[in-house]
Amino acid sequence: MRRALLVSAVIGFAFCAYSNSFDAPFLLDNDPIILKDTRLRAVTSDHVQRILNGEYWPLGMSGLYRPLTTFSYMFNYSVLGNGANPSGYHWLNFTLHAVNIGLVYLLGLLILEQLPAALLLAAIWGIHPVLTESVTNIVGRADLLGAFGVLAALLAHRQALDASGGRKVAWLAAIALAVTAGIFSKESTVVVVAVIAIYDLSFGRAASWKARLPSYFAAVIPCLVFLYVRAQVLGGVAATAFPFGDNPLMGADFWTARMTAVKVIGRYLALLAWPAGLSFDYSYNENPLFGWGLTSWEDVKAILSLLVCLAGVAGTIVCWRRRKPVFFAIAFFFATLSPTSNLVVRIGSIMAERFLYLPSVGFAVLVVYGVNLLSQRLAERGREYRNAVPVAMGVMLLAFAARTYGRNADWVDQGRFWRSAVEAAPGSYKTNLSAANNTVFISQQDWDRSIGQVGRALAILDNLPDLQNTGIAYQQAGVFYRNLGIRLASSNPAGRAEAGSEYWYGKSLNALLRSEKIELAQDERNRAENAKRGKPGLTFVPSALYLHMGRTYQKLGDPGHALEAFERGRALESDPDLLEELASAYRTAGETRKAAMALVEALAVDSSRMQLASKLVELYSEIDPSGCAVSREGGTPGLNVDCPLVHGDICTASRNVAATYLRTWQHEHAAAIRRTAIQELGCAPELLK
Repeated sequence: MRRALLVSAVIGFAFCAYSNSFDAPFLLDNDPIILKDTRLRAVTSDHVQRILNGEYWPLGMSGLYRPLTTFSYMFNYSVLGNGANPSGYHWLNFTLHAVNIGLVYLLGLLILEQLPAALLLAAIWGIHPVLTESVTNIVGRADLLGAFGVLAALLAHRQALDASGGRKVAWLAAIALAVTAGIFSKESTVVVVAVIAIYDLSFGRAASWKARLPSYFAAVIPCLVFLYVRAQVLGGVAATAFPFGDNPLMGADFWTARMTAVKVIGRYLALLAWPAGLSFDYSYNENPLFGWGLTSWEDVKAILSLLVCLAGVAGTIVCWRRRKPVFFAIAFFFATLSPTSNLVVRIGSIMAERFLYLPSVGFAVLVVYGVNLLSQRLAERGREYRNAVPVAMGVMLLAFAARTYGRNADWVDQGRFWRSAVEAAPGSYKTNLSAANNTVFISQQDWDRSIGQVGRALAILDNLPDLQNTGIAYQQAGVFYRNLGIRLASSNPAGRAEAGSEYWYGKSLNALLRSEKIELAQDERNRAENAKRGKPGLTFVPSALYLHMGRTYQKLGDPGHALEAFERGRALESDPDLLEELASAYRTAGETRKAAMALVEALAVDSSRMQLASKLVELYSEIDPSGCAVSREGGTPGLNVDCPLVHGDICTASRNVAATYLRTWQHEHAAAIRRTAIQELGCAPELLK
C-alpha cells in the first residue's frame, strides 16, 4: 500500500504538470486523422472492416497501419461521445501515460533494485518536457500504446523467467497480448524483441535458454502476424515518395544520410538534457545535410554527435559486466530509437520529439544511476554533502514540471504554439510557413512578421529541384499573398484597389504556378510508379491548388484563366467549394446552364449544403422559365427532380463525381455514387459507366 501511494504521488505530480493540457485543440494531424475520419463516426461492422482493411490516415498515402490506435479514437468519438470535443481524448492520453509511468516504476525496481531510485526514475521520465508531443498531442497516442506494449512485455518476460507450469503460460500470454496491443498501434513496437534480449544480456544471463526462448516466441509471433496483415492491407495501396521536405535524407547518399542522422541523435540527447526549446517540426532545412568539408558548425556537431555515440557504444561494452544498469540504459536508448533514427531505414521524418517517448526511458535510467553513484560518493566525503543530491533532484524535477506545464500552454494557445515552433526550429520551412498562416492579424506588425516568415520559408525551398520541393508550401504562400492583397484593397474607403494589392496578387499567382509545376513533376513520377503496380492514371495533384489559382486570377481581373483553372480542379476532384466558385464564374460569364450543372454536382457530393437549393431554383428559373424545371406547388418554388432537364443534370453530376473517385482509385466511393444514382435517382446504368 505504501508503494502504491508513492507511485500515485508520482502520477499526481505528473498530472499537475499536464493539468493545463486537457483543452488543447485538434492541432496538426489531429484534424485529418480524427475529425475527418468518417470511420470513427459510429461503431458499425462496416466501419470496423474499413479500419481493419485500411490505412491509418483516412486519406491514404501514409504507408502506416495502426488499427488499434484508430479503434481508440473511435472509442473516444463514438463510445464515449467525445466527438469533436478534445478534452476526452486528452484524458485518455494522460491515463495511458499514467499507466506507462507505473510500468517505468516497476522497471526501475527491476533494474535499480531500490524503491527511491525507481520512484525517481518514474518521476523524471513521467514529467520530462520532451514527452509532451506524445501525451498532449492527441495523435501521439500511437507512441503511448506502442511504449505500453514494449514495457509490459518486458516486465512479463521477467516474471516468466521465474515461473513454471500454468503461471509461465499466463505470463507468456501476457507478453503476446502486450506485443499485439503495441504493434497494432505502432509499428516500432517491433523493438520489443531487442529490448528483451538487452534485458537478458544485462540481468537474465543466469536463466537457461530453455527458460528464455518461450518469451521470444511469444513476442515474435505477434510481430510476424502484424507484418503479414500489414503487407496484405498495404500491398495494393498507391505508391508515393516520402516528401523530401519532411526528410531531406531521402535525397542524400548513404553515408551523408547516416552522418546527418547521427547529428540528429546528438540533438535528441541535447533536448533530453536541456529541453528549453521544443518544436512540433524539424523539417527542411532545420537539420542541414552533413557537408564533409567540416567548415560549418553543423558538420562539427555531426562529428561531436558521432563521438558521443561511439562513446555510448564503448560504454555499453565496458559496463556489460560491472555496471549492468548503465549497459541496459544505453542499449535500451539506441535500440528503441533505431526504427525512427534513419540509421537503419529512412522514414517519413528526419526528426520529431515524439520519437523520444520510449527511448527517453533509457536516458532517465542513466540519469538516476548517475545520481545514485554521485550520492554515494558524496556520502563518503561527509554528512554535510548528504542533502546536496536530493535538493538538486528536487530542483530538477520542479524545473522539468514547470517546463512541461509551459509547453502544454503552447499547445493550448495556437498563436503561442506556432511562435514557439519558429523560435525552436527557425531553419524549418514548415515552422515559418505555419506560423505565418496561423497568425491572428491585429496590427501591421503581425502582417510584417508574417510576410517575413513566408519569405524565409520560400527562400529555404527556392533552390530545390521540383522533384524534391514542396508544392503545398507554395500553395499556402499563394493564399497568404492573395489575402494580403485583399486586405490592401479593402483598406481603401472608396473600394478602389490600391496599387499594392496588384503586386501581392501577382506574387500569389507566381507562387501558385510554381506549386503547379512542382505538383505536376512529382505526379508524373508517381504515375509511372503506380502504373507499374497496376494503377494507371492515378493522380494526386490537389484540386485545391486550382481553386486558389482561379480565385487569384479573378482578383487579377482575368475571368478566362479563372474558369480554366476551376475546370482543371474539377477534373481532379468534385470539391464542393471549387464547384461553387466554378458556378459563380460561369454565371458571371453568362453560361447559366453550366453554372447550374456545377451546383448540382456540388450538392451531389455534399447534400448538407442546403443553401445551394435556392440558388439552383433561381438558375433553372432562368434556364427553363416556362418549363418543368421549377415546381411552384404550394406557392413556394422548388426544384423538380422529375423534370427531364433537371434529372439529366443530376445523372450527369453523379457520373462526374464517380469519375473523380475512379481517378484516385477510390472504387468503393465510386460504386456507392453509381448505386445511389441508379437505384434511388433512376439514372440509366449506361450513363454511369
